[in-house]
Amino acid sequence: MKKNLRKITALLSALLLTVSLASCSGSGSGAVSDGSGSGSPTGSQTQTKEKLKLVLTVTRINDMSFFQSAYDGSQRIKSELSDYYDVEVVEMGNDSTAWESAIYDVCESGADIVVGVSFRTVENFKKIPPEYPNIKFILMDEAVDFSTLDLPNLLCVTFKSNESGFLAGAVAGCYTSMDKANPEKLVGFVGGSEAVTVTNFLVGYAEGVHYVDPDVNVLTAYVGDYVDTAKAKDLANAQIAEGVDIIFQVAGGAGNGVIEAASESEGTLAIGVDSDQYQVMAGTSLQDCISTSSLKRVDNALFKIAEQYAKNPDSVPFGSVVTFGLEDDAVGIVYNDNLTACIGEENVAKVKELEEKIRSGEIVVSESAVLTADQIADIVAGK
Repeated sequence: MKKNLRKITALLSALLLTVSLASCSGSGSGAVSDGSGSGSPTGSQTQTKEKLKLVLTVTRINDMSFFQSAYDGSQRIKSELSDYYDVEVVEMGNDSTAWESAIYDVCESGADIVVGVSFRTVENFKKIPPEYPNIKFILMDEAVDFSTLDLPNLLCVTFKSNESGFLAGAVAGCYTSMDKANPEKLVGFVGGSEAVTVTNFLVGYAEGVHYVDPDVNVLTAYVGDYVDTAKAKDLANAQIAEGVDIIFQVAGGAGNGVIEAASESEGTLAIGVDSDQYQVMAGTSLQDCISTSSLKRVDNALFKIAEQYAKNPDSVPFGSVVTFGLEDDAVGIVYNDNLTACIGEENVAKVKELEEKIRSGEIVVSESAVLTADQIADIVAGK
């Protein structure tokens, strides 16, 4: 009965939206360029068309990492595209079993665009969109198999995190090979889980490490979730005890435990993830140990999609997967004075050179999605 009610509601909403669009625009072509060359939507559309309700659904916004980047993107949309969007953010909590109900509530609330983040919500974004064909859904950092699923109102957004992982690995390889680091050439990696989105970072990281110094060994560990900072800290401390002097954390909010462990161990550095964690940790005792961060700019990708959709809805390829990389300013690492202090100007220049080689295609970083578990293990081992 509830499902039927949802379908009836969706059909009525679609009818109302069709009538609204017909009365607001004779062409239905969306926004057009303002002639400035900036690519921004013009103000004329807002005078004839109601704003769209965009709702971002996240676990929590203050994880100082992945979800915070998505939140920052939503707030940029709210600020810079306010003529086109009303933006809401729904924090669904850590209990993923409650997310389905929360997303249904968002759909019933009159949302035009629903954004989800991370692989933990992928099943919801397979199930719910067919029940609301008039709502657009955007799934960040995860892909579905569109060849087997009829989801024309879903857009999946993935990132070339292997590219930023490679640069993080280059930083780690440079540092562990320096005289001020521990004698052992050991670097660490702590992930939230062995999901494809995490192993893509790992594959790039290991290749970057070994590109700089083939003799460096990479230790890996997984928290099992993205919230347990205590366990992440224990895993990091175990690696430090083995001689690791720099650790790349790809564990969301749990990764803060890795940073804590590094800050408490003299000469040990951390590499942050997703957001610029050096800036996020400003004013705390954790900041100085963050050599750099491997960025996954969910904020930039989400904003670009929203801007493009405001200009011309038909130009956004719903029903497919789009991928953002270095060329889109959607991945990368942080270059700042602290990175220079950690690895020196010469090594920073080396990392920047490697970035240009990736951009040009001279260096092609492997993708975990097309690799077997054994192939990933071989890359981590430097084989």
